[in-house]
Amino acid sequence: MDFRCNEYDYNVDCTEKCKYKDKDKGKDKDSCFKSKKVLLECGFNPQCAIFEIDDDHVEQHQYFDLDKLVIDTTGLCRPLVKIEFSSLISFEAECRNSEVEVELLFELIRICKGEKECVQSWCYKKEFETQNGIEVEISEPFTVTFCDRACPECCEYKMIVKGIDFDGDFEYLNVVKPNLSAIAQGLCSDY
Repeated sequence: MDFRCNEYDYNVDCTEKCKYKDKDKGKDKDSCFKSKKVLLECGFNPQCAIFEIDDDHVEQHQYFDLDKLVIDTTGLCRPLVKIEFSSLISFEAECRNSEVEVELLFELIRICKGEKECVQSWCYKKEFETQNGIEVEISEPFTVTFCDRACPECCEYKMIVKGIDFDGDFEYLNVVKPNLSAIAQGLCSDY
């Protein structure tokens, strides 16, 4: 019995999937519990997001590719891929209309066989209400994780950031030190 990606049922116990695989190869089901291969990939060519500021206003419709990686899970049975992303968000703005607001959208994009899909998104939002003329300066980490039940193939993952909404007179707005990594393992041992 052949299990292709669209036929995977991750609710079925791993031993059932391996039983079929073992039967085809003349092995017993205990081979399911042998050690499993683990893959680790790190991002390459990380890029900081330096948002353009024009006349103290963050320009609209900006987006940046922060980091990307390629992971090949073709040798894994029912692969799980855990993606981790971290960065540092920093900005300085002066209150205008008693408010400073920053809203960014981070999107994890998966590209497999030329098909591009946003598999998860996260919103970063900071809002400060204070007196006019008060400066707000922030520098804080932004970290997310995502677990993907991937098809056994070679895929690219990339993290992008988009500017959504801003209020205040900005000196700068940056997303720096982006770091994307992935760990992958099959639910059954590979043969």
